Amino acid sequence: MRKIAFHIFLYSLTFALAASASNQMTPHQQSAGVLADARNLLDGEISVSEEAAPRKKPHEGLVYPPLNQPQPPVPQRIELDNGIVVYLLEEHEFPIIEISVWIRTGSIYEPADKVGLAEITGAVMRTGGTTSKTGDELDEILESLAASVETGIGGDSGSASMSVLKEDLDTGLSILADILMNPAFREDKIELEKVQHRSAISRRNDNPTGITAREFRKLIYGADSPYARTTEYDTINNITRDDLVAFYQKYFHPNNVIIGVLGDFSSEVMLAKIQDTFKEWEPAEMGIPAIPEIPATSVKRVALVNKDDVNQTNIRMGHIGWLRKNEDYPALVVMSQILGIGFSSRLMNTIRVEKGLAYSVGNNYGAGYDVPGVFYIVCGTKSESTVTAIEAILAEVEKMRIEEVTGEELKQAIDGFMNSSVFDYDSKAEILSRALRYEYYEYPQDFVEQLMAGIRAVTKADVKRVASEYLHPDKFALIAVGKSIDFDKPLNSLGDVTEVDIAIPPPSPEPVPEAGEEEISMAKAILNEVFEAYGGHEKLNSVRNLVANGRFSMKTPGGMMQAEIKRYHVLPDKIRLDMSFPSMGMQASQIFDGKSAWMVTPHGVQSLPESQAEEIKKVALRDTIYLLTRLSSSDDVSVQYLGTEDVNGKLADTLQITSSDVDALKLFIDQETKYIIKKSYQGMGQAGPVETEEFIDDYRDVSGVKFGFHSVVYQNGEEFAEGTLDEIIINAEVDESLFEK
Repeated sequence: MRKIAFHIFLYSLTFALAASASNQMTPHQQSAGVLADARNLLDGEISVSEEAAPRKKPHEGLVYPPLNQPQPPVPQRIELDNGIVVYLLEEHEFPIIEISVWIRTGSIYEPADKVGLAEITGAVMRTGGTTSKTGDELDEILESLAASVETGIGGDSGSASMSVLKEDLDTGLSILADILMNPAFREDKIELEKVQHRSAISRRNDNPTGITAREFRKLIYGADSPYARTTEYDTINNITRDDLVAFYQKYFHPNNVIIGVLGDFSSEVMLAKIQDTFKEWEPAEMGIPAIPEIPATSVKRVALVNKDDVNQTNIRMGHIGWLRKNEDYPALVVMSQILGIGFSSRLMNTIRVEKGLAYSVGNNYGAGYDVPGVFYIVCGTKSESTVTAIEAILAEVEKMRIEEVTGEELKQAIDGFMNSSVFDYDSKAEILSRALRYEYYEYPQDFVEQLMAGIRAVTKADVKRVASEYLHPDKFALIAVGKSIDFDKPLNSLGDVTEVDIAIPPPSPEPVPEAGEEEISMAKAILNEVFEAYGGHEKLNSVRNLVANGRFSMKTPGGMMQAEIKRYHVLPDKIRLDMSFPSMGMQASQIFDGKSAWMVTPHGVQSLPESQAEEIKKVALRDTIYLLTRLSSSDDVSVQYLGTEDVNGKLADTLQITSSDVDALKLFIDQETKYIIKKSYQGMGQAGPVETEEFIDDYRDVSGVKFGFHSVVYQNGEEFAEGTLDEIIINAEVDESLFEK
């Protein structure tokens, strides 16, 4: 109907226009004019009036009222007699109550030889339960209420949180208070947390982005700085329950705590509940150490982490930044916006869009609350454009320093920040969180309003001034993580390059009694008997490769997994394992060529992380035949006698084997047969280092050399895998292409 009415209107209008002009035009002109006027009317190019007038666009002339300034609610602040600072903010939309707790502590205060202590303390406060309830019992209670209580400790603060339905507030609040005041730190949960940390250490070189961030912090602060230290196997192993208790007792006191409460409550009632719940928590004199110092100046550094298993380069560059309370912070924010924050920034437009040198690029604001932050630029690029991308980024930074930004850039940056500032008020949870954060770092509660006012006043001259004063590309620390052989130019074209070793230090071995001449000579005498039992020096030294067929079962998170295997070992350290999984109808291969490792599956070829490649190499070097040949001929392997031990009812001589490329290894030699019936060493499991015991039996003769055809492996005292061989071939014809990627 609307279309019909419009066409009737258009027809009438066209007829009227034609009639009014008929006296001045020829018939042909009349027809053409009517059609043109109709088209123009449809296109909005003319108005129907007796006098021609320029057409205004629909929005021109409209008057826009000023935007309403946000009027956020202000949390109520109260300080209790025992020193707890409480912020209350009512929110009656949902029957939920949430509590956030800040504790003045952090990993920056943990000892250098116990890195990881703060994080483990924060985790086990919750998982370890309290003196009255285990962590598992707390889990059951909270799950039945659809509630949560969590704790944690980060770099410069500790935290706790609670979320419950309004009707379950008393239960949730009592659990939160019990955890804060009476944590039990049960040993089993401490050990579980340590296992998880060891697992994370073992995988930390698998992610190039993580490597880049970690090693960049070391460049900026120094490897020994509390702001850059990393957990290691030894620092985790050094941590005891007493350490957790001492760390907790030093920092967890009411006069070191800030509590924020949000939800459906009456402030008067809630305050009374908190006072009553924490009334027995006594304040203490706080001896919190000074905040660790950071470098006062920046020094140019260029570092490389060479990773041959990637085809892209992760880049990070920058230097010590500034404080948020710096009077120039508003101008620095605007400068950062223009340079590298968001899709309209210079770095994004130049490096990614115009030059096509990066799939991601940008910078951060570079500011900290209590110590200067780090201003840095990140970039991801293909290996072949690494140095070109770096040079282009440095050119953009230098351009920012010497040239004034355009008015459009300034307006866009200020508008962009101001528009995003609505998220500072988008929820009462954010408002309360900001209030707690400002209380913790001793900032004025209206800091965000001050910042926005400062940003509105920033000029082009301000941006140029702070860029020139605060940005120093000639002092950037720079790290590139990638395959350097594929770089477009040598990285040292940017300056002297330090190659960073990211190898994960193995755990320190258990102390071994100092070997005397008697222990060494006894070990050598036993080894000579072992050599003879296995076929003699000549036979052992003639072995070039081994090919074995068999079956194995392995414990996995989903249960025991069965497989048929074919294993190639070209001495000393080339390994190929072909596996067939009948229950899954799948085949896979794992290959190590002496330097790198990869997996071949139906989905394709996948490089294995360096940590796994290193472990496969150690497996090859622990192989019995190769180990014996080294012991008989190499000077870099030492051996000592440790005594006797019962191994499954057999009396065995114990030898300690030490070499530069294999972790400490114990061999248990059957006193009757002189066969190795057990190996003990620290291996790498799915969750990090594990104490491994390998039991070997069913010895058979293969071309004059003895081999164990059956083995059972235990990790941390639990059975992990079992293998049975059906056939072993010595010095077979092995195609070298089996070890080519």
